[in-house]
Amino acid sequence: MKKLFTIFLFLFLFSASQAQAQYSIGAAYESRSQEPTSGIGIHFQNDFSLIPLVNLGVRFQGSFYNETYNVREGDFDLRRDDTSYDFGIGLIGTVSAGFVAPYVGVGLGYEVFDRDESIIGGAISGDSGSDNSLYYYGQVGVGVAIIPMVRPYVEYRYRGLTASDFMPSKYGTWAFGVQLRF
Repeated sequence: MKKLFTIFLFLFLFSASQAQAQYSIGAAYESRSQEPTSGIGIHFQNDFSLIPLVNLGVRFQGSFYNETYNVREGDFDLRRDDTSYDFGIGLIGTVSAGFVAPYVGVGLGYEVFDRDESIIGGAISGDSGSDNSLYYYGQVGVGVAIIPMVRPYVEYRYRGLTASDFMPSKYGTWAFGVQLRF
């Protein structure tokens, strides 16, 4: 009986120690607290199941934001086009508890921000330019696995930039998306 117990224990520990990879791709509508405020995001994620119900993953993500503003008052005409691209890599930990999968993560990224502003009328000149910066982020979220390969999710990312002229130094982003898991 001791030999049988030892064999089952060995097989359980061996199978639990084998990392099982799961790949996923996601797309989201993103809303952040600074201009430009709305955009889209995509991510690619590779999860490794180290112990039952807990996954550790690597996520590559990117976001695109663009907003155009027009203000006209008499002879004064302001046109501004803000565009932001960013991409990053992070570590993410997920706990699968039935249909719900909460997760947390941290990462580093790079953002490029372009502003094209023109002012017609008045003595004020436009403030055009571009800026780029490294950023760090922390994220929390939850996915709901109703259908095995499809996981809708909501997440919040808090980002801080290292240095910037045009971009805000800190802001939060909400993402509402769907993840396809393979």
